[in-house]
Amino acid sequence: MTREQKIHEAAMEIMKEVGVDFHNAKALEILKEHDIRVEGSTAYFTEEQVLHWVKMAPESFTLYARNPKYNVFLGKDTVNPAPTYGCAFIDDWEGNRRSGTMEDYIKSLKLVQAEELYSINGGILIQPGDIPEERAAVEMFYAALTHSDKAIMLPTGFKNEMELILEAGCALFGGMEAMAEKPRMIALINTVSPLTLDERMLDCLMLLAKYGQAAVLCPATMLGATGSLSMAGTIASGTAEALAGIVLAQMIRPGTPVVFGIQSTAADLRGGITFACAAPEGTLMQGFSANMGKFYGMPSRGGGCQTDAPVINCQAGYESMLTFSSAYRHGINLVMEAGGVMDSVNATSFEKMVIDFEIMRQVKASFTPFEVNEETLNLEEIKEIGHSGSFVTADYTLENYMDLYSPKVGSRNASGSDYFKESVDKEMERLLKSYQDNPPVLDDEARAAAEKILAKSGMEPQEFEKIRSL
Repeated sequence: MTREQKIHEAAMEIMKEVGVDFHNAKALEILKEHDIRVEGSTAYFTEEQVLHWVKMAPESFTLYARNPKYNVFLGKDTVNPAPTYGCAFIDDWEGNRRSGTMEDYIKSLKLVQAEELYSINGGILIQPGDIPEERAAVEMFYAALTHSDKAIMLPTGFKNEMELILEAGCALFGGMEAMAEKPRMIALINTVSPLTLDERMLDCLMLLAKYGQAAVLCPATMLGATGSLSMAGTIASGTAEALAGIVLAQMIRPGTPVVFGIQSTAADLRGGITFACAAPEGTLMQGFSANMGKFYGMPSRGGGCQTDAPVINCQAGYESMLTFSSAYRHGINLVMEAGGVMDSVNATSFEKMVIDFEIMRQVKASFTPFEVNEETLNLEEIKEIGHSGSFVTADYTLENYMDLYSPKVGSRNASGSDYFKESVDKEMERLLKSYQDNPPVLDDEARAAAEKILAKSGMEPQEFEKIRSL
């Protein structure tokens, strides 16, 4: 029996005997209507029921961007990075911390738009503390719409916010069925370990399914804290959590695109409970999400470029390289938090974001197979130069030396102690200038249609204007 089969059987036993709590009356009614046994707020699933609905989820799907060159294929062996997510604070180079703002959010959007590694933008890049919580998701969505033309990661807000966002999406992309046929948005639905889905996340999930938009079902369990200390046990219970949400989504709209996620990692229990987001155990469990995704026939999600370091230092570098290279090696289809995360997902750093871009470029380059053909074997030159010649002035070298990887951050011939920070600042300036020179364009008529709907959240005309002008 494979490890995946053992995890599956354990998850089925958990779902049948322990059940999953759904703290949402509408969700419970839908489950009951589809013959799921419900006692109080707990739903109990048989293996036959789970597999019946899970098989309706697509094995892979395309997330369509406003600019078609950024369409994202999720599934098979593709690896798609998505940027920092969920941090409330901004850290500077020295680790000084402040609350995030909408201006910070838009700066993040611009950096991600300008960086060619990404085809996905948006989500909770930074929680803007200067925006009322009850409409923060609406304003973040509008900012992403006006400052990026890549595929849209949605922030998960309150139910009324999500309804307005999805209604605006219909106005932009041809109506509900057209948008369902070509999904335009994806959102993270976190479970609450152990074995719970809360009301707000379930409201968002049900709306995404209604509109045929993609959902990432994902536990973020801590070993020995919100889940078993054993990795196998935590993956089994996390699988039960994710599958429970996936089943619900398929009941609402069969074929809803979903992503099987694991964001679980270790907890440091020595002297307290600390979320260790960059622990090696996390890379193992999140990497296994790709295995379980393939087992159930759906794309996978994990994390990358994560660190527990409170400042930009050697620890931040090696942990970020570890987590992203692990995600790439395991073939995780959607790698979230890949760019900018600091201090166990408590803060975002713009400088760290730019450093992470370099890490991702190098990892991608190191996993790209080199070509072996008549031209690249270059036998004629090798024979001609023989034992004692130099290839420095050889034709192949002079014609192709620019193909060798050249880092945009850091240096191979640096002097002085400030060279690294200077290279980061220079690359950030380059990216922001690149954005300024070629900003994405949203058609005025489409923008007005979206604004008319989003204004129902309480946004005033001057607030739309402010976001556009930042």
